[in-house]
Amino acid sequence: MTGPRPLPPQFADLAPLAAEWALPSEEARLAKLVRTPLAELKLFYDAMFARAEEMKRYLSGFPLDAMPEDAATLLDLLLTFVETAHPIELGWSETDIDDAFALDRMTIGRFTVYPPA
Repeated sequence: MTGPRPLPPQFADLAPLAAEWALPSEEARLAKLVRTPLAELKLFYDAMFARAEEMKRYLSGFPLDAMPEDAATLLDLLLTFVETAHPIELGWSETDIDDAFALDRMTIGRFTVYPPA
């Protein structure tokens, strides 16, 4: 992707976070979690925690399969927050656990969402 991804106007202040943290895949979010020092992750967590409910309310107005580009950026940012919050909330001392399953050997599941019959 070239250039910054758009955000809805009321979330424009999150653009610096979106540039680094609005990741479009579960694989990218997991890799970011494991490679980010805990202190940096805590800064992201604190900035996002304050806005997460507002973001959720805004995004609830769009269907997943017809989301505008700026809302999709916001969704990716919120998903990264949700998928990286557990080390902070559980009081981990680091994000990369020595005896965890190697990321390069992991396959993230794929699924297809079918429209209602």
